[in-house]
Amino acid sequence: MLIGFICVAGAATLLGIMPTFQKQLMVSGLPLNSLMFFTNITITLVCLIMALIRKHSLRATAKQTGQALLMGVFGMLLTAVLLNSSYLYLPVGTTIMLNFLYPTIVCVIMGTVFKAGFTKLQFAAIAASISGMVFLTGAGGEMPFIGIAMAIASAFTYGIYLVSNEKGPANDLPIEVKLFYVSLPATAVFAVLAPATHTLMAPAGGLAGWAMLIGGSGMFTVCGYFLMMYGISRLGASTAAFVSMLEPIVSVVFGTIWFKDPVTLGIAAGGGLVITSILLITIDGYRKAKES
Repeated sequence: MLIGFICVAGAATLLGIMPTFQKQLMVSGLPLNSLMFFTNITITLVCLIMALIRKHSLRATAKQTGQALLMGVFGMLLTAVLLNSSYLYLPVGTTIMLNFLYPTIVCVIMGTVFKAGFTKLQFAAIAASISGMVFLTGAGGEMPFIGIAMAIASAFTYGIYLVSNEKGPANDLPIEVKLFYVSLPATAVFAVLAPATHTLMAPAGGLAGWAMLIGGSGMFTVCGYFLMMYGISRLGASTAAFVSMLEPIVSVVFGTIWFKDPVTLGIAAGGGLVITSILLITIDGYRKAKES
């Protein structure tokens, strides 16, 4: 179980830093379609190469392929578009905090649809996380409604994706094969959309821009997703969702340093509540592991 926590925490760190790079690329003039195409083609190619190196066949049943592609639509296509669009209206940390309503959505789905039930610690963690979101999202002053709406919508799409990482036949596939299929919808959509709309272009800044695009956006994403998927397989979706709440803390800190966003009392209070929720769910996870 410890390995699962380490993997999810590592994924949260990478995925927490990555949004700052993506926002910087767009602020520097890179269109969303180009950002999404290069990020997702990197994920697809890395997964293909890893599958070949490890000699894993890409063959999958119709149900496995269908579920993985649907996961890609929610997890890598809709969520990514909503988040990156929201970055243009809100600070990175605020957007990620709003997105992190998804652990509550995951817990509700697992507790009701899959009849996993709820513990007192989970209830307390949910309350702490929601309270933390209120402090953090209210800390930045006036914020455009469209940015808030897109960030909250991303919480629902990512929550559905995360639950799918634990339930269904696609999870019998090797991680790199599953992630290959998960990345295909966004890669295919933006491979057509970017050239068709004349928005396929190189990032500003030469080699530094490409390093930020392929490394900071593409590789951070693929490594984060690999670690997250493995961590979910060891912890379960509900526990992994709350441990990964380290991600918004990293996003707030890194985004604040990078873009020099002001640090307020609300950010400090919200961050403390988010950390509290992580501790509560971690304790709950260890208790469950000892009882099983």
